[in-house]
Amino acid sequence: MIKFLLKATNEYRVETKEDADALHKQIEEEATSNGWTLSGWNETYKTRKSQGEIVEEWFICKSTVVFNDAKEPDFPLRSIDYNMFDTPNATETLPWDEQSAF
Repeated sequence: MIKFLLKATNEYRVETKEDADALHKQIEEEATSNGWTLSGWNETYKTRKSQGEIVEEWFICKSTVVFNDAKEPDFPLRSIDYNMFDTPNATETLPWDEQSAF
């Protein structure tokens, strides 16, 4: 069975505005170099407060990438991979939790 991925929307958490801008640029470049279209981008600033004081800040970035037109698709789907870090084997520390490994 041939399948065509038409569109994907992904949400990412990054720690700073600079990280959000870098991610936007990276996704834009990947889309352009692969013949896709970045059709949507949104950044939302988030905070966590404790007793009225901001104790944590981050950005949620949402991207929508269009791969194919439903009427005339060009690129068949080979696979979709979600490559997550395996927490017990990770070597990096999460910025918001200095005690856990990533």
